[in-house]
Amino acid sequence: MLGVFDIPHADPLNLPLMHGYRPVLIITGLYLLFILKLGRWFMEKRQPYQLRGILKFYNLFQVAYNAIMVLMMVICLVVYKPYKFSCMTPSPLDHGAKNWERFIGYAYYINKYFDFLDTIFFVLRKKYKQITILHIVHHAAMPMAAYLTMRINGYGGLPVTVSTANTFVHTVMYSYYYLASQNPKSSQNLWWKKYITILQMVQFISVLIHIFWTLQQEDCYVNPQLINGFIGAGIFLITMFSNFYIRTYMLSKSKNK
Repeated sequence: MLGVFDIPHADPLNLPLMHGYRPVLIITGLYLLFILKLGRWFMEKRQPYQLRGILKFYNLFQVAYNAIMVLMMVICLVVYKPYKFSCMTPSPLDHGAKNWERFIGYAYYINKYFDFLDTIFFVLRKKYKQITILHIVHHAAMPMAAYLTMRINGYGGLPVTVSTANTFVHTVMYSYYYLASQNPKSSQNLWWKKYITILQMVQFISVLIHIFWTLQQEDCYVNPQLINGFIGAGIFLITMFSNFYIRTYMLSKSKNK
């Protein structure tokens, strides 16, 4: 039986950082080493960096990047109509929408590396309390998850619904980060902060509903490894984000009272 890393690439186009799993593991390993050890050692005797200008640029970049991706995905789905929503499988290699699928999938994958900067900025600003287990696991797992998805499934298909929902949530989330980073005191007045967490949970639940609906369709083959991975990740993330929401917005509120 083939191991998950022995499965041949579903799409013959091997773009940078897609040739194998080693680059993903190396970059993610360096990220974890910095945020857990080297970065904290570097900042031990230093004052926190404010990084207000860098954060402004980074958050605006993320808002624009994710918003453009959402727009591209909607254009692909509405104009080219490559899928039945009840059975989303990757388009054939000669399909007119194939390059759109490749662009969307690869751009989403690369953005998971940009997301590492969230935690790096936390370290440089000594915001260690914001580096939770949920934050670390979520960020560290996403590049590998995106890589394996494209290796097993190819570009396009069912993952498009996942990435569309995720990029929309990220557009909202980085809009909040931008507003909060420009005036830290105003972050307490941004009442919609907790609704971003709710939006994230709604995202995971909606994706799971769509997956289970897909499984009910006859004559619809979606790679079972992909399905099992999405279901497992969805349940895990719903559990983790629910726990975060309860501790942050419910139990802490009770303590304050």
